[in-house]
Amino acid sequence: MLSLYLATKEMVRNKRRFISVFLIVALITLLVLFTSALGDGLAQGASELFERMGTELLVYQQDVDFQLPASRLGRARLSQIRRVPGVAAVGPVGVSTASIIAVDGVESSGLDVSMLGVEPRQPGSPATFAGDELNDSRAAETVIDRHVSERLDIPLGATITVKVVQGMEEKHYDLRVVGYAEGRKVNFIPSIFVPLRRWDQIKPQATPGGGGDDLIFNIAAVQLNRNAVPLDVAAQITATVSQVEVTDPITAYQTTQGYNDMMSTISMQQGFMLMIVVLIVGSFFQIQTLQKVAQIGMLEAIGASSGMVIITLLIQVMVTLLVGLGVGAAAMWGMAQAMPASVPIVFSGSKITITLLSLLVSGPISCLVAARTILKIEPLRALGLSA
Repeated sequence: MLSLYLATKEMVRNKRRFISVFLIVALITLLVLFTSALGDGLAQGASELFERMGTELLVYQQDVDFQLPASRLGRARLSQIRRVPGVAAVGPVGVSTASIIAVDGVESSGLDVSMLGVEPRQPGSPATFAGDELNDSRAAETVIDRHVSERLDIPLGATITVKVVQGMEEKHYDLRVVGYAEGRKVNFIPSIFVPLRRWDQIKPQATPGGGGDDLIFNIAAVQLNRNAVPLDVAAQITATVSQVEVTDPITAYQTTQGYNDMMSTISMQQGFMLMIVVLIVGSFFQIQTLQKVAQIGMLEAIGASSGMVIITLLIQVMVTLLVGLGVGAAAMWGMAQAMPASVPIVFSGSKITITLLSLLVSGPISCLVAARTILKIEPLRALGLSA
């Protein structure tokens, strides 16, 4: 095919120029893929606790805008929710912070974690993919999520020491690791799960020892009967239980402070990068076209059509993008292998495919100006034979 021959011939002759464009496209690809993976990682960090809770509804204190740390509920409301028709089970979930400072008595560099208090075998309590689930509400046990186990390499059966502040003093508590759960980040911080009564004793608080019988937690996780309609049950809970608001898990994390702003910012960055690809590739091939007006005029004078020249241009554009995308994707894969587990990046096959296809589609768009220039070339004028 003549167009393919002309395209490859020119690229080989001007290889340094085309290599520079390959590298620019590769760098932009690297940035786009990293931004996409970072966006997915941050979104997962804000959503995975709610998505993996396995419940249809979450109950918050009224007028806290579904902000997890601000919500406060007590056992009296838990009993009222349990009596609402359509509710199969309800479990309390308490949220606090702690730092893991030692594993089996060996000091570690310290890892800040979200410490979640849950009622064993009730909604909100995590299922484990290794080890045992929580069974005793007062036991000094914990289930740690995948992020904690990856960062500290904690074996099952190990004893971790957590540090909290109670009153004006630092307190240290030992917890035995009985199981591993899937990732459950809270506000991008990895989590450990502790039986609710034990959590009430060791959470940060003004007075050490817990709040006695008046146990306060943050939200209630609600599982529904099979035929129950979530919207109807949510309305009944709101009408029956005073000073509460009910939502679904998706709305809960989407209203997390800064979530929407973060996701819109990342989407805007990706859009700008696609525009940069169009501008850079388009400018390069427009300059290329202007520099070879005489050659194009010669080709058309001996019988070549403008369509054939445009196909040659498209072949060069697509080869440039394919090589650049391949190099950029390979570089991103290499970086991902070297990055520590603390970097919140998540690679989604569908998201990567969409990103790469978007970059490929930008190729034909980028050469529209150059194609228009080719269509306007008149052979005799290009060769200087006509005024």
